[in-house]
Amino acid sequence: MDYEQFDAEYQTVFDALDGDKPSADFAPEVTRLKELAATLENPMDRRSAENRIADLESILTETGEPISPAMLEAIRVHSAATAADGTPAERIARAEAAMTEIGRIAEAAGPGEEAAIMTMNESLYMLVLALESESG
Repeated sequence: MDYEQFDAEYQTVFDALDGDKPSADFAPEVTRLKELAATLENPMDRRSAENRIADLESILTETGEPISPAMLEAIRVHSAATAADGTPAERIARAEAAMTEIGRIAEAAGPGEEAAIMTMNESLYMLVLALESESG
């Protein structure tokens, strides 16, 4: 399996997040994604896939309740920001823009969800640092 195939499978699971299903319903899909990620030969692709799964998993296990519209929007922004296509500079710009957008979403969501949504920025920050070290 290559990263593009993994990404298609990940996107299918991600697109199924509609806010009406309990988070626990996604456990089998997360397990399947982990198994697919383990088959990626390129270590950087495998790490990227594992990071995307970990982010998704942490969001799904945050409450065990259906995903709120604000959380779903933040997840979509995060997913787009972590796409592996583009130059390092383009990917950094995309991640930084997503961090700003996620901050806006978190602020609008209110105190009950703000912290959970803001945790998504941690992985984006780490992505920016990794891309800067690779290209610098």
